[in-house]
Amino acid sequence: MRGVQRPWTWLAIVCLPGALLLRGTASWWSAAMPSCMVRDLTGLHCPGCGGTRCATRLLEGDLAGALSMNPAVVLIAASALGIVATSVWQESRGRAATGVPPWLLWTVAIFVLFFSLVRNLPWWPFTLLAPH
Repeated sequence: MRGVQRPWTWLAIVCLPGALLLRGTASWWSAAMPSCMVRDLTGLHCPGCGGTRCATRLLEGDLAGALSMNPAVVLIAASALGIVATSVWQESRGRAATGVPPWLLWTVAIFVLFFSLVRNLPWWPFTLLAPH
């Protein structure tokens, strides 16, 4: 039961080889993903449109390409990485990890709603938020 005492450390240990595996297979799984149903049905970009291509570019280290696909995914991924890193650091110091603060969950939810609205506006600079 000792591992249960450090859940964030175990999460980081499991995610690192998972990310490396995804990076090695990104070319075929990215192409195998279906198109966005929201985009197909409405013609609008959902908050996740371009997310798979964004994740592929992040795994390849192409930050500019990832931002051109979906800047929200980049921001949320960076936040998640920061939370995991901070929590692992706290656990390594023998403190209880704080994890995800509730205010951050609300902030992300509001941000995703706002992002889904503005990325569909037909004017510059909002058109830059659509996947390219």
